[in-house]
Amino acid sequence: MTDEEKNKIESCRIMIVGNGEFADAINTELLKVGFHNIIYVEALTRSVDMAVDLVMNEISTGLNGKLPVVYPFDFIEGGAAMVVQPEDKPEFKVQGDVRLYAAKYMSGYCAFWDIDNSDWLRVVLPRIEQGEQSAKAQKTAACICARILANIAVGRDVKRFPRFYLSRNLE
Repeated sequence: MTDEEKNKIESCRIMIVGNGEFADAINTELLKVGFHNIIYVEALTRSVDMAVDLVMNEISTGLNGKLPVVYPFDFIEGGAAMVVQPEDKPEFKVQGDVRLYAAKYMSGYCAFWDIDNSDWLRVVLPRIEQGEQSAKAQKTAACICARILANIAVGRDVKRFPRFYLSRNLE
């Protein structure tokens, strides 16, 4: 990473909205990547749409006020993230259980496109339905988000909804 890129990352503003260890994991990974201007907002509720299942990260790049939102997901055996631009209209925003909706969507997408090494997600769907969580998966999702946000901050292209990032646990 160049000095100019490091400076861009340092000067970016990030907002994390969420509760608990998942939000803390994301904050830790953002600091590791070089973000310093992080606003941490506790979610007022522990509903399915917020808290540990869904933590929203916004980054301001000064591009006409458009703020992409990165949605990280704990899928027990791995982590995932979706980047949603303001003009995107993802269906999952109106679903009751965003985490489960995203897991089913990503699992179906991977099955349809025959994406290698993604069968684990289909296997853990029942555990996701039961609300099981994993600190390792949260750390994996946090790492994914930090890298995505760093790429956005320095102006690199990133995959955006309906595409996504998915990885087995890093540890």
